[in-house]
Parts: sequence; C-alpha cells; structure tokens
Amino acid sequence: MKRCPKIVILASLTTFAAVTFGLSATARPRPDRVGVCYSFQGNTRKQVEPCVLSTGYAVGAHYITLRWLDGTHTRIVQNNYCPEGNYDKQGFCSYTVDDQEAEIYQRDVFLAVTTTDDAENMTCFRVASTRDSFCYRLNE
Repeated sequence: MKRCPKIVILASLTTFAAVTFGLSATARPRPDRVGVCYSFQGNTRKQVEPCVLSTGYAVGAHYITLRWLDGTHTRIVQNNYCPEGNYDKQGFCSYTVDDQEAEIYQRDVFLAVTTTDDAENMTCFRVASTRDSFCYRLNE
C-alpha cells in the first residue's frame, strides 16, 4: 500500500495539534504540601491548625485548596486571565474564596495585617462579603 506523503504529513500535524491543545487545556496539579492554615473573622483568629495544601494551575487561573483536619476544604482561585489588563503586582486580576469575591493581603509573623513585603509574611485572602480571611504558611 503506497501512502501519499502529503496525507501522512497532514495526519501527523493534525495529531500533534490535537495532543498539544489537549495537554494545554488541562489543569496542572502540583504535589500536595503540608502547612499551617489560619482562618480569621475580621481580625479575630478563629482557627489555626496543620493542613494539606493542594495547588495547581489551569488556563487562566491558579488554585490553592486548604484541606482542614475536620475534612472540610477552602478553595482559593487566583485569576490571571484579565481582558481589561488590571493585573496586580503578583500578576493576577481577581481572587475568589469558595466562589466568593476576595482580596489578597499579608499578615506578619505576629499575625498582624501588614503592607510591608517580607519573606516571612503569610499570604491571606479576605472574602469581601463576610470579611472572613484564610491564610497559610508552608512548612519548608
């Protein structure tokens, strides 16, 4: 059976494009990591405990899932697809916590809200409608 080189090349390119597109459109989980998770109601600390952090990224967003000891989880999404181009200094344009609009901020080693950038600070996400916050610190 004789094959036409043009058909073989076209079939190969089509297969390559389909595989490439399929791989780029899927989520990329990273290995789970152990850390300490905090929840705050306003400025009052409600909960602090060891937790598992599941992170990854997909097209247009990064995600972090905080898995608490009681089996519940908190899902944080950091959107980096911004049609308006309104990126913050972290490269994201919006944040959600369990599908509710949120904002990012930092707390220092004493758990006080801070605007000073420091490697020891925790990243926190405050839900706009409830003022509840969720923070984490990785055990590294």
